[in-house]
Amino acid sequence: MPSRREMSLAILRYDRTLPLLNGTVKIPDVFVMETPSRISAEGLVSGLFDAAEMPLARYLFMRERGDPITALPIFPLRIFPHQYMFTREDAGITSPSDLRGKNVMIHAYFITPSIWYRGIMKEDYGILPTEVTWHHFWPDRDGRMRVPEGVTTAYTPSENFGVDRLLDGTVDCLMLDTTPTVPDSDRHKVVRVFKDVGGVQKDWYRRTGYNVAIHVIAVRQAAVDERPALTEELCAAFDEAKSIAYLQMQNEWATGLPLMRTYLDETRELFGDDPWPYGLVQNWGQIDKLLHYSNDQGFLGRRLSPEEIFEQQAAKYEFTSRMPHGSRPGSPQIG
Repeated sequence: MPSRREMSLAILRYDRTLPLLNGTVKIPDVFVMETPSRISAEGLVSGLFDAAEMPLARYLFMRERGDPITALPIFPLRIFPHQYMFTREDAGITSPSDLRGKNVMIHAYFITPSIWYRGIMKEDYGILPTEVTWHHFWPDRDGRMRVPEGVTTAYTPSENFGVDRLLDGTVDCLMLDTTPTVPDSDRHKVVRVFKDVGGVQKDWYRRTGYNVAIHVIAVRQAAVDERPALTEELCAAFDEAKSIAYLQMQNEWATGLPLMRTYLDETRELFGDDPWPYGLVQNWGQIDKLLHYSNDQGFLGRRLSPEEIFEQQAAKYEFTSRMPHGSRPGSPQIG
């Protein structure tokens, strides 16, 4: 009987994926490698990889247009958007409601965080996408993407996630998915839009239940056709890797954060025993909201449903990883 082909999986390195990268969790006949997300996405499209982590919005765009890929309800990367909104201390911006008529810097117009930012601004603060000038320092990576009529965008190069353009007054606000480095001499000039960002995020989560997923694991349809069990194998492996990460997190000696135990306890109290959930059912609400925002903003041409964007068997998979409370004897080390 001929042996089956070794397939490839390209992902980024996080605590929840490290067991896959270092071989603690093995997937038979799947070679796992670490690559940047833009390379993973391009490799999946070109056929270089059989499965890969990719930006969720880009996957949705490709899926709607019939590209031969599918996805698993595994979300390796999430963010809370509110903590990545920055402004100048002298800009007079204390809320997103102050951004009407202003210049806002984002990575690119059609990336997952930007879609969420525009949705939040419209839904919670009454600011339409057409009422802001959107500056971006990355090009959108799919030439088929088109900015809707009435929306103003400008490519504005930046060497540091827009911090230089914020400091020189080109833009009034940054909406990012990471915390940029600010020179020590200018650190006092760059402040968060939300002063009590921790409280704002917790309130938003209690109200919505959203811990925003921005990456997803996508698979070439040809790989699924060739190896139908692949999607379940990947779900099981990512679930096991996350379970190991949860156990490791409970060993507060493993990190240099002095208040780690307090943070862990607060996290479990707010999010429950699975603060980083995989699975369609567990994430149905926020995926449905992202699909609504994507259609409302003209990114997707029709209103997709959460059920139709995931591979059928993976959508039914029951993920079991849960975060315990407290360290366990013999907890596995993942580094």
